[in-house]
Amino acid sequence: MRVMKSEALILDDAGSISKHDIDVPDIGSGEILVRIELTGICGSDVKMRHGGFDLDYPVVPGHELAGVIEQIGSDIETDSQGNHISEGDGVTVVPGINATEDWYTSHLPARPLACSDRKVYGFRGLSDYPHAHGGMSQYFIIEEGASFYRLPDDLDLELGALVEPIAVASHALDLAYQPGLPWTREGFGIGQSAVVQGAGPIGILAGMTARAAGAGQVIMIDLIDERLEFAKEFGATHTVNASNYDGDEFIEVVREATPAGVGPDVVIEAVGHPSAFEQAIDIVRTAGTVVELGHYGYNGEAKIDPSQLIHKELKIHGSLAYPPTQFEAAISLLENKSGEVPFADMFNYRVGLDDAIAAYDAQENREAYRATIHPWE
Repeated sequence: MRVMKSEALILDDAGSISKHDIDVPDIGSGEILVRIELTGICGSDVKMRHGGFDLDYPVVPGHELAGVIEQIGSDIETDSQGNHISEGDGVTVVPGINATEDWYTSHLPARPLACSDRKVYGFRGLSDYPHAHGGMSQYFIIEEGASFYRLPDDLDLELGALVEPIAVASHALDLAYQPGLPWTREGFGIGQSAVVQGAGPIGILAGMTARAAGAGQVIMIDLIDERLEFAKEFGATHTVNASNYDGDEFIEVVREATPAGVGPDVVIEAVGHPSAFEQAIDIVRTAGTVVELGHYGYNGEAKIDPSQLIHKELKIHGSLAYPPTQFEAAISLLENKSGEVPFADMFNYRVGLDDAIAAYDAQENREAYRATIHPWE
């Protein structure tokens, strides 16, 4: 078997990031070889660097990726949506693969992420075949069983690296819907009010999704004016800088900005700090909906009064990533909104493999909206 080499970033259990050559074996009949153009550094990548996940180190990180198809296995003709694919097409990949069929996959088909055995690109040990399964590498192999999507020809290829974070953001909003009842203000609906806590990339994209879905009001909360101004370009109708108020005084400001001053219909927590979840429960109106999105990894404990949940009759949803088909919605949003929303401006810190540490630092210190690694630069 011929073994090709690929330059890639390797992250070890001590948080060290270094560049190495990794093996890229010949693809099988159900696999695809992709030349990676860029990969975004997600908040979970930063957390991984600090040992925030129990992983089989070392790993090749990176799951927000876009690339070009270089070789297609003989058994593959279309992507996961049924679009015909050819060498040279732009492509992006759903990171998660259900590695087993268990009680959850057979009894909860609408909840694929409940599967007890999942493999996730960018989080897998380097020893796990076929090795090239993290986006911070020159080459990447889409394995048999993985979901992947051809990018539209008229879409800037680099924007394909935003499909995954848009899928995260849009799935959170989907969870706020109450099927068939939005006109009664049960769950999210057209013309309603949504608050997003945290004007990071995921929060900004959640606000963009809510506005695109017909929200009459999108209130963005953050501590940095520059980020709040940027959120307006993505559709935020109101912004609140919480640092301008003492303690939780900003909550009343948010409530007063909503129709009738009762609070928003939906709150999406995208900060990832326990206090933000506590505040979300205070911010949302009685009988409203809270979607917890920010705590993908452990960041501490929140203090919650259970009686408040009862007396406010709240609906609270935890949003873990997305089902694979969420990529279809994300690509549609990206394609349809790219003429009016400055998606490319999110990529404000781009480097090659040699400067990855600086990019990780910039992402962690909020100096970048989304730092990106370009393995061929």
